Amino acid sequence: MDAFGRRGQVFAALDKAMERAQKSQKDAAAGQSGLFGGIFDADLSIAANEESEALPPAPDWDEHNRLQNEKEVLGFFVSGHPLDRYREKLRNLKVVDTVTACEMKPEPQVFRRGSNEPQNEIQIAGVITGLKVAKSKKSGEMYAQASLEDSVGKIELIAFSTAYQKLAEKLKIDVPVLVRGVLRGEEDSAPKLSVSNIQALEDVVLKLPESLRIKVPLHNPDGALLEKLHAVFLAAPGKGKLLLDLEEPGEFCAVLEPHNVMVTADRLFIDRVEELVGRGGVRVID
Repeated sequence: MDAFGRRGQVFAALDKAMERAQKSQKDAAAGQSGLFGGIFDADLSIAANEESEALPPAPDWDEHNRLQNEKEVLGFFVSGHPLDRYREKLRNLKVVDTVTACEMKPEPQVFRRGSNEPQNEIQIAGVITGLKVAKSKKSGEMYAQASLEDSVGKIELIAFSTAYQKLAEKLKIDVPVLVRGVLRGEEDSAPKLSVSNIQALEDVVLKLPESLRIKVPLHNPDGALLEKLHAVFLAAPGKGKLLLDLEEPGEFCAVLEPHNVMVTADRLFIDRVEELVGRGGVRVID
């Protein structure tokens, strides 16, 4: 229905359009018509409406409002997904999607040595929906249940009393979030994610590799390979250091560190470099 105009303007025109429709219905029920009546009168009415009923000036909905309104009316997103704008950021985070998480087998919590944080936590990105807060019959403490939806499915969330006290406000966030927790469940039911942390995706700061090692095959038939790599490096300034392994298989390998060249060592950069040097030609140095 976007053919009728921008959604913000169409929505702003709804009240007046409904008023006109109600008036037309009342006039028709009362048998009112214009001086000439019939088809000629209808044609005059249509012409008058086309001249006077332009959509009112109104700002268009931003992406967040557009998608939230689609979800509210239809129960699902139509023109996109809230996670779409974070596609590149998610490629640099260790996340699993909801379908994969639901297929995983819950395991007993394993804590890191000297820490209270479970070692087998996973991260899932999505939108929290259907939040319900209840009181435990056993302890009398408050806990919460909700769903986390991504672009492929959803998984149930549960925040037990301790986590709920810490995350009560964050559970209400209506923008994409990164949820961390441990899978819990029984053999015959889909697992739930026991939540330990929630963070708005917009606020997540990526921890990118500090150094990369790139294998540059000198026998590559592309004579402009080094120039192309240099262009990729310059297009992605950042804080990551580079080491170049200039190789001639079976003969020699020279290791070079480009002078004053620092890059943003994210997945997009690695993909662009590997398009030139071959799959697996980039290695992260911890």
